[in-house]
Amino acid sequence: MRKIYLVFTVVISIGSLISCNSTADNAAKEDAIVLTEYVDSVANLTPVYTQENWTAIDNAYQEKAMKAEANIEKLRAEDKEKAEASKAKYATLKANYAAKIKELETASKVPDYRKVLRGSLFGEGNIGDDMKFSYVTGKNILSVYKNFVDKVADNKNKYSREDWDEVKTLYEALDTRKNEVEKDLAGSDNMKIAGLKIRFASIVATNRGGAKVKENAESKE
Repeated sequence: MRKIYLVFTVVISIGSLISCNSTADNAAKEDAIVLTEYVDSVANLTPVYTQENWTAIDNAYQEKAMKAEANIEKLRAEDKEKAEASKAKYATLKANYAAKIKELETASKVPDYRKVLRGSLFGEGNIGDDMKFSYVTGKNILSVYKNFVDKVADNKNKYSREDWDEVKTLYEALDTRKNEVEKDLAGSDNMKIAGLKIRFASIVATNRGGAKVKENAESKE
């Protein structure tokens, strides 16, 4: 009777052990599946390349990866291979996100050449994206024209073709503003502005085309 009891006890113990191992194996496989599905979902997301968004993605990944890693040795070879493939896929996603975030951050630090040019020609903050010249009046327009033409003359050899296009746009907008304040403009100022306009036209004729030729030559090198 004692022998039968011992055999029965051993059978129960073995059964419990097998059951525990089976449960552990299933848990390990489930954790690996969760990790794989998460990585696939991240890959299918419409990317939002911000550090804040990536931090949220990575925090969730690390939590799932830690659980999967804890029992990875209990996986079958095929399941283990899938888990390792998911980790490699995530590493690629991480590298791509990091590169894109850095690229966007670098681009955001590059000043808009239009804003830089407008600031140099009219003073910082005087001309916005709306191209309004409301600060220009009949009393100060002569000095605005003179400063504009002097600055263009000083930088004529530095301007790119894009710069010259912007200079031309700004000049035309200033001319439009002149028409609006014409009634408040002194006759002597009008004559001086006419002289500045002739000077500006000469500078543009001499240098704008040269910038284009220079850029074309540099692009061929």
